[in-house]
Amino acid sequence: MPKAPKILFSSVFKPFAEADNLYSRLDSKIEIYHNQLTKYQGIFSPRAHYNTFGLHVIANNLGIPSVVMDFPTLPRFIEEVKNGYDYVGIGSIMPNFQKAKRMAEEVRKWSPKTKIIIGGFCAAIENLDKMLPVDYICVGEGISFMRELLGLSPEFDFRQPDTFSEPRELLGVPLFWAKRNAVLLIGLGCPYACDFCSPSHFFGKKHIKFFKTGEHIYREMSRLSRLFRNPTITFMGDDNFLADHKRARELRESVLKGGKQFNIFIFASADQVSQWEPEELAEMNIATIWIGRESKFAPYPKNKNVNLKGLVQELRRVGISVVLSSILLMDFHTRQNIWEDIEDHLAVRPAFSQFSFYAPAPGTPLYARLKNEGRLLANIPLEEWHAFKQPVFIHPEFSLQEAEKLQERAFREDFFRLGPGIVRLMAAELEGYLNLRQSPKPFLRERAEFIARNFPAYRAVLKACEHLVPGAELAERVRELEARLAEATRGISAFERLEALGIYAFGRLGQARHRLLGDALQPKTRITYYPGTD
Repeated sequence: MPKAPKILFSSVFKPFAEADNLYSRLDSKIEIYHNQLTKYQGIFSPRAHYNTFGLHVIANNLGIPSVVMDFPTLPRFIEEVKNGYDYVGIGSIMPNFQKAKRMAEEVRKWSPKTKIIIGGFCAAIENLDKMLPVDYICVGEGISFMRELLGLSPEFDFRQPDTFSEPRELLGVPLFWAKRNAVLLIGLGCPYACDFCSPSHFFGKKHIKFFKTGEHIYREMSRLSRLFRNPTITFMGDDNFLADHKRARELRESVLKGGKQFNIFIFASADQVSQWEPEELAEMNIATIWIGRESKFAPYPKNKNVNLKGLVQELRRVGISVVLSSILLMDFHTRQNIWEDIEDHLAVRPAFSQFSFYAPAPGTPLYARLKNEGRLLANIPLEEWHAFKQPVFIHPEFSLQEAEKLQERAFREDFFRLGPGIVRLMAAELEGYLNLRQSPKPFLRERAEFIARNFPAYRAVLKACEHLVPGAELAERVRELEARLAEATRGISAFERLEALGIYAFGRLGQARHRLLGDALQPKTRITYYPGTD
């Protein structure tokens, strides 16, 4: 029997976002909330780090022993490479290109016989094979790619790895004791193929489903929630979970039959969300939905004839929070209409907002069009090819500096007008509690009590926020929420006031630390060994 190959998968090396240098940018924090949703909310940003999910999924579905490194230092990566692997796979996004290049060079230097594989969205860069040493480039779904490369059967039963997100800090308080949140890799991509959507086109405009049935999803949710002792679960990878109606309805039926309560975060398009009654989604245990609004002026079919403001309001009624993402600097945006678009977004009152630039990622129709029109800015380094500082193309109305200021103002208006995202989320949960506790359905009444389990912590957090938020108007808004919570349940206890005092002290220290030392948090280095079971 032939000897199994030795395989190493690795993310790019840390540190991240410590300085503007060859390998990093201050705007490249490796966090979803603090980098994309709560970008200017300071200590109010929920700080968390994540596994490199894709690498774990591949490793757990090969049936061959392999090693996954999450966020090693460069010396630690080199040390591991010296163990003489047959294959080293490096997963990266475009802004981390120089790190991937350096790692590939180190593999060639220390283990010249090792075959190098580059994957992740970095793999879509044009002429990548001429820019760094690489033997194989994986564009698309990585499990099938690796199985074919290794001569394995294309047929396999998907195995979910024990992936998670790890809360790190909130309001300046280090969350050493916080439980990990399970991350379920439901599938990949979306069939809608919006012109800017890198995941959709990277995965061939297909809806790749790792979990075929709702009952299978429910079993895995139950397993991971037991493993992490936490009912919070994110469905990652699948960018339009509700598009498979049959599977979603099976999940709802399984949840109702099983009687367990979870907090599920999904990605879904507005047209799919609007086909469900809000109570049905609450019965599915959905707690948060990320919806791509894009623009009121954009003709994307997914948002046609959908009243987003009304939809989000109805979801909030049953305790479901919404992350709403909009795109700035689309071709039709002018100085006259762009603030109309932003105001329309703010009027929806989501729990969290993303304002990204129109982003021409390689492999998308948008990239091809702007390249054909001669509008791509070729002099911008790949480390700045992201959507959260300046655009990477020529816009007919806005300069790069104007665009940067516009985006910052949009994020700041979201914060100063609507308040911290965490407070908005608490408000949505309170509204859901007040409505669901009156439901004629026992499961929804149970969900109200499930939501209420968070209220003791919320009382302390809100009391601290009241004194930490900038400005009297935001402080008054927090006090109003505190009053509604007290009226619905009970007032704050002496112990909760003491907790609030501690949170407030950490919050002030956190604000000072951000001013003096910056706000970068480095992810932990983790090494996971997959034994292989085929």
